[in-house]
Amino acid sequence: ACMICTAVPLEATDIVWGDVSAMLNKAIQTSGGKYHIDDIYRHIKEGYYNLWLIIDEKKDERVIAAITTRLIEYPNRRALAMDWVGGKRMSEWLPIALEKFNSFAKDCGCSHLEGYGRKAWTKVLKSYNWKPEYIAYRMEIDNG
Repeated sequence: ACMICTAVPLEATDIVWGDVSAMLNKAIQTSGGKYHIDDIYRHIKEGYYNLWLIIDEKKDERVIAAITTRLIEYPNRRALAMDWVGGKRMSEWLPIALEKFNSFAKDCGCSHLEGYGRKAWTKVLKSYNWKPEYIAYRMEIDNG
């Protein structure tokens, strides 16, 4: 497959947002109300997230996936985090995206990549040397 992973310049966000928001919204709905798609848009426009697209060059340059990344400053190291991933055909584009993110992260002085997702991701990412780091728990507070 002829796929490319490319960062979206800030000023082009609105041009692609229609396609991208529908893709990312599925992932955002798994947050259980912590985020809304409008929050992600605002964070991109404020420069908090970088937006990346996976484009299939063979199919009229159709966007097949969208990913947001952000830099995290820890006290002793810096990381590139992938927060939101939406789209399809991940097995085809994941190696291309990870190579691009690795290179981008190095350029930004990062020492590791991190990502967050459902348990199913473990199986996919294991072959790329990713290791599960922790499990997050949640308890809703009943206000009634």
